[in-house]
Amino acid sequence: MLITRRSDYAMRIFRALQDEKVHNVREICTKEDIPKAFAYKILRELEQAGFVKSERGNQGGYLLNRKLEDLTMYDVISVTEGDLAILHCMKEECNRNPESMPCKVHQEIERIQKILIEELKKKTIGEIMEEK
Repeated sequence: MLITRRSDYAMRIFRALQDEKVHNVREICTKEDIPKAFAYKILRELEQAGFVKSERGNQGGYLLNRKLEDLTMYDVISVTEGDLAILHCMKEECNRNPESMPCKVHQEIERIQKILIEELKKKTIGEIMEEK
């Protein structure tokens, strides 16, 4: 699994929106140091996932559509990165890991991936934002 800047920027967007007020893209980008082109794309993805909503008009912008206490890092990374897989061969059938002779390295990476996913699901974004 590659956790890229997309996920980092998505988490920053949630940080900017945590006050539950409407913020325009310029405000979000300035506050969280996110390039506008990325912000628009990520906000569109987060809106399609139902995590944020947009309000049109002069006073429009984006705001949370779900409470941060209901979202985990796993939820966000799944939207911004797609399927979570540490290695490429974990996403699809690996021809080097047949059932008749399973690869020990593949099995270990799969074990680690399960732990990582469990950890990403443990805390909500709300809990993370509250930590000091």
